[in-house]
Amino acid sequence: MDLSGLKWPAIILVVVAIGWLATSGGVNFMVDKCTKAAPGQDVARDKADEAGLTHVGGYLFVLLRYERAATVMNLAIQRYGTNGANYYYNLYRIAKCLEKMDRMQESYNILRNLTDIDAKQFDDRIPNRDVLAARATKLKEVNNLQ
Repeated sequence: MDLSGLKWPAIILVVVAIGWLATSGGVNFMVDKCTKAAPGQDVARDKADEAGLTHVGGYLFVLLRYERAATVMNLAIQRYGTNGANYYYNLYRIAKCLEKMDRMQESYNILRNLTDIDAKQFDDRIPNRDVLAARATKLKEVNNLQ
């Protein structure tokens, strides 16, 4: 049985599916899939759903859709709170989104909070305290923040 004729249709189908995931409909599908179950009922499902929301937020950040990325990551924070494995990482990425959206004061406040609690101890993906403090100080000086 020769399947070589299915190669190009399969490649085209994959490209179209990836393109659809970049649209609002695709993003809404992924968010709905991760928020289908109520939090707190199944630990494994909660962990997977929080990771899914974090990945969707990161995907949106890469697509330069900062407002939607911040909304999705904030949804993960609201659903799973500080018990979520990605809580501090989502906060850090929300600060980056807010900075890109020119909401410097909010970004600065989050960065200062992460610096004060030394968020690196909770999640290795977050820069250490000195880097967070330097970034917050730079934001404060460049934008004349309080």
